[in-house]
Amino acid sequence: MSEVISSSLIELGVWFRPYQYQCALAIIATILVIFGNDINNVIKQLVRKQHFIIRTIIFIVVCAVGYGLITVWLTGLLSLQLAKIPNLYILPVVSVIFIALGLYAQKQRHI
Repeated sequence: MSEVISSSLIELGVWFRPYQYQCALAIIATILVIFGNDINNVIKQLVRKQHFIIRTIIFIVVCAVGYGLITVWLTGLLSLQLAKIPNLYILPVVSVIFIALGLYAQKQRHI
């Protein structure tokens, strides 16, 4: 029985590998959605006394450049880390990550 489960997980892991980067992107996007409001609130507190134009420019830079760079950089980094996980364990690890993010989002009332 254990051999059947192991071989099935390995086959699913081999199937998953071409989608590893997209999965890493989904994980990073989920993290940014969960914590984005907190990041924005910190930035608001830092620039709240600045002129409207300065606040607007900072908002654009943070959203367009900041979140974009964070997404691209962390996705590549996470994808490289996922590549180190053996095929037997890749789907259980990714599943646990998404379940943990979902539970955290539920606990913080994001969903």
